Amino acid sequence: MKIRSLFKGAATALLAVAALAVPLSASHAEQGDRTLTVATMWEALPLSMKPRRSRFFNESEILDTLIKLDFDMKLIPGLATSWKRETPTRWSFTLREGVKFHDGSDFNAAAAKYSLERVIALLPYASDLLNIKAITAVSDAVLEVETNAPFAALPNQLTDAITVIYARASFDDKGAFVKPVGTGPWQFVDYKKQDRTVVERFDGYWGDSPALDKIVYRFIPDHNARALALETGEVDFVVHLLPSDVQRMEADDKLKVYKEPSAGLYYGAFNAGEMSPLSDSKVRQALNLLVDRDLLVKGALDNIGKPAWKFFPAAFPWSSDKVSSYRFDPEAAAVLLAEAGFEKVDGVWSKDGAPLELRIVSYSSRAEMSVITETMAALLAQHGIKSKIELFTWAGMLDKVKQGAYDVSVVFWTPEMTGHPDLHLKSQFHSQAGLNYQNWSNPEFDALVDKGRGLDVGPDAMDVYIKAQQILQEDAPIIPLVHKIYVAASNSGVEGYKVHPSGFFYNFKAVSKK
Repeated sequence: MKIRSLFKGAATALLAVAALAVPLSASHAEQGDRTLTVATMWEALPLSMKPRRSRFFNESEILDTLIKLDFDMKLIPGLATSWKRETPTRWSFTLREGVKFHDGSDFNAAAAKYSLERVIALLPYASDLLNIKAITAVSDAVLEVETNAPFAALPNQLTDAITVIYARASFDDKGAFVKPVGTGPWQFVDYKKQDRTVVERFDGYWGDSPALDKIVYRFIPDHNARALALETGEVDFVVHLLPSDVQRMEADDKLKVYKEPSAGLYYGAFNAGEMSPLSDSKVRQALNLLVDRDLLVKGALDNIGKPAWKFFPAAFPWSSDKVSSYRFDPEAAAVLLAEAGFEKVDGVWSKDGAPLELRIVSYSSRAEMSVITETMAALLAQHGIKSKIELFTWAGMLDKVKQGAYDVSVVFWTPEMTGHPDLHLKSQFHSQAGLNYQNWSNPEFDALVDKGRGLDVGPDAMDVYIKAQQILQEDAPIIPLVHKIYVAASNSGVEGYKVHPSGFFYNFKAVSKK
């Protein structure tokens, strides 16, 4: 029983005093170990409100979103119990009643309006994501949202972790972020820089109460050290394992390994600008034909992944067999390279006497990234295309990309993070998108994506997105590489864990320890 329980009122205090009458060691023995220690790849910075941190607030369930995604990536109620499109640009949301923030304040429409407006003001990405013109608290239980244009994807976008609902206590008097105060099953209690973030169970949570008392998120960036921490008992749970560690852990009966397909994708983003040989779509298409994804997954990832020949995985509801798929075909690639003015000299594709050599940038902080990047380059080298690989931190790689000092950046994204294609087709590939660092522009693609976001789910919207995906395949601003298999592991005493396909949601409220 936690000491904090003593402060929850007289009745609770009496019960707590009674509990303290039991010898402490016996009390702990009865309750078991209710602290879960988790080794993470990223540092969970709870005192910073940048997009990555918002994702931690959501995946650790300190804060809730209005709408959530179930384990089939379908929309389910969160802090909103229902939603309705009243007009092409106006939505109403019925909110869950009786919900309290961790500081005891009420969650209602005014609180949701305040939070969403704060998020939009502080994070430009949120403004692009939500496309909101105005928010109105109609009553405590009804929130109305007017969008700048018809926007069918709004409920899906409101599942994005960046839209989590903050209490006013999360911000100071000037509106600056202070710390995460939300409505989730876990409340933030402590943070030590470069070491750990600690959350404790929130007994006033509106949903099913967690079985655990506390979760300690340990920051262990070294991939080998993170796995070793589990094997030596330093931590209970570890995420983002190296493929080389998985088979060994699976053979250890003291451990459990969790492997499930996720919405994540590793891909190479091409610089389609004039300063890169990849400005020619024929060269981009040729690269797509020269990398054997089956071999990549087998050789680099011990088959922990699925070969990606298209942007969206086949299981995604918006994916379609009507969208053509690349295949490994060196002969077809050779034809395209010849049409682009290259010739093969001494086994190397060259143009005007200069070899085709690609500047490939990536980042090493994600477990599988280095080996995927290096294997892709090796496979291209087998077919006469040289590469120079540079690995950075994520920020360092992004600086290079923004400068245009690259030909291919190997990155990881979650294409169907919100269960709707608008998120990444719009934010990643639209010519006006803030995240389109690829210098790629296709007016027909832009028009389809702009049209699709206004259409309700149905055959018309599906047809539009099939055409947009086909352009993405044919004009090839990217090379899809691997659809991620999410891998985590725990000691055998951990029970109830299930991989969420978004890859952004731990769901530890369903977990217990023996």
